[in-house]
Parts: sequence; C-alpha cells; structure tokens
Amino acid sequence: YVFLPFALGHYLSSLLRNVNAVLASHLVGELALTPGELGLLTSAFFLAFALVQLPVGIALDRHGPRRVQLTMLLLASFGALLFARGEGFMQLLLARAVMGCGLGGCFMAAVKAVSTWIAPNRLPSVHGYLIAVGGMGAASATMPVRAALEYTDWRGLFCLLAALVACTG
Repeated sequence: YVFLPFALGHYLSSLLRNVNAVLASHLVGELALTPGELGLLTSAFFLAFALVQLPVGIALDRHGPRRVQLTMLLLASFGALLFARGEGFMQLLLARAVMGCGLGGCFMAAVKAVSTWIAPNRLPSVHGYLIAVGGMGAASATMPVRAALEYTDWRGLFCLLAALVACTG
C-alpha cells in the first residue's frame, strides 16, 4: 500500500522528464521552435527539478512524504495542463519549469516513504523496484507515447498525463 502511489509518482516523473524527445518534431512543427528553444524547454525541467531538491528534502522531514508528494504532484499536474495549453515558447518554458518543480520530489518522497514504512531488511529490494519503475517510466516516454499520438495530439497527451499525475497524488 505504501509503495504503489509513490512508485507511480516516480514513474510519471520519469516519463514526463523524457517525453520531449518523442514530441520534438510535433513541438517544432506546430510552434516553430528552434533547436535551441527545444533544448531550453528540456533544460527548464531539469533546472527546476534540481532547484527544488533542498526545499523538498526539508519539507519531507518536516511534513512527511504523503503530504509533500500530494502537493508536489498537484503542482506537476498544473504544469502539465499549462504545457497542454501553451501557445508560445515562453508559456511552454514556464510550464516545463512548473512540471520540474512539481516532480522534483517524487523519488525522494518515495525513498522517504519506503524507508519509514518498510522493514529495513526489505529496503534494498524495494529501492531496486523503485528504480526499475522509474526506468519503465522513461521507457514509456518512447513507443507508448508514439502510439498514444496516433489517437490524440501532444496537447491531448499532456492533458491525459496531467490527469494521471493528479490521480496519483
């Protein structure tokens, strides 16, 4: 019961971290982004992700992983919705940064939760499962995203991802 919601958050974090690689041609085609702008969109996610590490760590210690994860996932969901509605580079840049902030604590919250509620002798395997779930999230940003794009556009995909992230919280 403890592992699943936190693992899903980590899964979606990894998926959203990598999804721009598959969406690049769609974003460039629809919004006329330059290669530099596309790179900055990806960088904005990682920069925001990195900047929240210390504050999220402090919040996890003060408020616990459930409360912090919920708040962060709602922020990430909002960022994904902003991205889906983005009409220009600056809006997309802000949205990717909001997503990065919101998803920046998923792995730490998961580690904190399992370290708190799982028996110490089971931690190595549970941490391994958590890392595997993140890898599956990154892999899901490839062919499954391409398959989804046969049924919807990138905006619809981000609305779906926003809903999944919100439901995970």
